[in-house]
Amino acid sequence: MEYRQLGRTGLTISAIGCGTWELGGREWGEIGTEDALAVLRHAYDQGVTFFDTADQYGGGRSERLLGTAFGGQSDVVIATKVGYPLESDGWFVRCGSPPEFYSSRAYITTAVEGSLRRLRREAIDLYQLHQAPPPEQWDEAFATLEDLKRVGKIRHYGTSVSVETGLRVLRETGAECLMFVYNLLAPEPEAELLPLAELNGVGVIARTPLASGFLTGAVTAATEFGAGDYRSLWPRERREHEAARAAAFAFLATDARTAAQAALRFCLAHPAVSSVVPGMMSVEQAADGVAALAAPSLAAAELERVRAIWSTWE
Repeated sequence: MEYRQLGRTGLTISAIGCGTWELGGREWGEIGTEDALAVLRHAYDQGVTFFDTADQYGGGRSERLLGTAFGGQSDVVIATKVGYPLESDGWFVRCGSPPEFYSSRAYITTAVEGSLRRLRREAIDLYQLHQAPPPEQWDEAFATLEDLKRVGKIRHYGTSVSVETGLRVLRETGAECLMFVYNLLAPEPEAELLPLAELNGVGVIARTPLASGFLTGAVTAATEFGAGDYRSLWPRERREHEAARAAAFAFLATDARTAAQAALRFCLAHPAVSSVVPGMMSVEQAADGVAALAAPSLAAAELERVRAIWSTWE
């Protein structure tokens, strides 16, 4: 395993992290408690020390799983998120409306106590807003996070963002970490967001590094997703579009690395990225993710070819 600094936080985290939305069991298909715990513990045994979750995932289930697996282990860094109602996870599969986002002082200070209980921790290593707050709560939300840090409820804070809101967060707040989509199919952060984060010493967590499975080589436009998997709701046109774009990067898979490992290696090649957090629903997926670090890095010529492909999308 390779370990990196999370920006200026002083935290050292594994370059391959573990995303736990899938373990919530509401948007990617069901997974039993013992199977979920086995995934977490196997990832840890393979050197993973960074786990990303949210209070919303599985209605608190993912946080409880992490609390059971790791409790107060000081060598495990846990990032959780706040802002969406606890029971709102699963709205994709239910074909419901997007949940309301809450970032008032009252909401955050109540929610953090629930996360601390479920995670079995005295302080949260990295507390993140699940999205950037609306303009009317912008100052209040970030001031609340500063206060939680001052009193020791959280150690560091950040937010999950789009490119546009990420730039504003970097310019206007004391956020120490940003999480955003960055992968071979989503190169937009390279223009401004990644360079500015690196310049400011802000940690970067790359989420959705495998593009919801389309960069693994195992998901195609014809893939049938099971009940409870939100990807089953995607229109065929979207699945065909994602599969066609992913196929352009098939050359990155070699005898020495899988397509998934190449996709993770791509994200980690950027110096601003501290960790990638692929979702893991099985011991095999956890092992494959960690194995990316034993696979060859992408060569300069391969990276040039990637960017040449991107130029055809403009």
